[in-house]
Amino acid sequence: MNALWPWTNRWLTWFHRWSGVVLCLLFVAWFVSGAVLLFVPFPALSQGERLAHGEPVDIAKLIREPSEALAAAPGAERLLLISVAGHPTYLAFSSEGWPVALSGDGSPVPPTFSADTAKVVAERFATADAASVEGPIQYDQWIVHQHFDAFRPFYRVRMNDAASTDLYVSTRTGQVLQRTRGTERVWNWCGAVLHWIYFTPLRKSWSAWNQTVWWLSLAALLASVAGTWLGIHRFLKTRASGRSAWSPFRGWMRWHHVIGLFASVIVLVWMFSGWLSMDHGRLFSKGVVAADRASRFQGMRLDAVARAIPRGFMGHVESATEVTFGAVAGQAFISAQGGLSNPPRVYWLNSPDLPPTAAVPPSLILRGLTTAWPAERLAQSAPVSTPDFYAVAESLDNTAVPFEVGMTRPMRVYVDGITGRLLVVMDTSRRAYAWVYYALHTFNFPLFLSFTTLRTVVVLVLLLIGLTFSGTGVVLGFQKLRRSFAR
Repeated sequence: MNALWPWTNRWLTWFHRWSGVVLCLLFVAWFVSGAVLLFVPFPALSQGERLAHGEPVDIAKLIREPSEALAAAPGAERLLLISVAGHPTYLAFSSEGWPVALSGDGSPVPPTFSADTAKVVAERFATADAASVEGPIQYDQWIVHQHFDAFRPFYRVRMNDAASTDLYVSTRTGQVLQRTRGTERVWNWCGAVLHWIYFTPLRKSWSAWNQTVWWLSLAALLASVAGTWLGIHRFLKTRASGRSAWSPFRGWMRWHHVIGLFASVIVLVWMFSGWLSMDHGRLFSKGVVAADRASRFQGMRLDAVARAIPRGFMGHVESATEVTFGAVAGQAFISAQGGLSNPPRVYWLNSPDLPPTAAVPPSLILRGLTTAWPAERLAQSAPVSTPDFYAVAESLDNTAVPFEVGMTRPMRVYVDGITGRLLVVMDTSRRAYAWVYYALHTFNFPLFLSFTTLRTVVVLVLLLIGLTFSGTGVVLGFQKLRRSFAR
């Protein structure tokens, strides 16, 4: 047993040294790009912005009832009504999320929309002229995420504005689904693209990117663990020999060792939480709503909702950029939202003469949740004065309403208060993931959600410490390679 420890430490020293040589530049890149990400996130068009700037649906042009449109897309589980270049258009989505565009005004809808249509859509969205239209394109750097897969290919429309804005219009649905600006694109090359290893040739294959980043993150974590153990071991061994020095080394190795005694916790936390960012259901739940629970929560199939709409009722729906059709606990309704000045409205099909409400009542959502989770006790979460940590962790917008489900195994279920859709189930596993990944990696702890400037300062200081420590590793790595080649 006594001989085992020296052998183990020699092996750990060898592993840490050579893994550091291979990964040292990656550590530096992660710390630098992490600082950029604090100020310039990856370009994204939020749901709220998409609805606010979308084209209002001209209900007066609508001649096709929702039930008629749905009959042309059997098996659809979600139906939207939008406007594409002035034409009311239904979008029917399958259970896998693949859309089919259907005419709402009798005009023919092509299998894919044209570049001229994309130009009109983009100009109305941005209220500016288009400078050029490129495409259709399957992938570029800003639409590599898999949630764009069902909408590919895209037209990339460059707007004639000072920000060099690019709008991405889906050829399948005619929607603007991504927006980038010139400064975002430049900074993201040394920010999110570098930090997430988000280069298009790799990222467009989700499986290849997932495996690559997962294994790289794991190797970086193991190198950090080995280095932390060796650093503490060498420090204790030095003190046990009667020396008062922090480190037995000299030169750059001394700096690496001493700084590492303090920075190792920072590095370990970020490497561990960064590795967990690639979990994707390996260790923790993904917060996905089971199909059977979603069906029980609705209490009514989509085709039944469409049949419940009285002929001509769509004419009562006021101006909106997106109209959805849904049900909660067997109560069918139409949700209309979008536009810069129009509040959301919910029209009730069981009582067509009633005025629309601003949202789905919490009491009805509770009834639907009781049906979806019949064995659990339910209670709506009390309003919170600070931002909701779990909602922020899941990137939910302000229409998400939290409900507490269950007593023995409590869950927090988020429901869209306008459309009535189940969004995320925060069970015990998913809540734990929010803390060990999101909170540790972004430092968006509940306290910092209300003090964003303080969080920025703290994170920048920690990143600087980590960068300094990683920089000493880069110097040592080059010195090791130079000696190896010299021999």
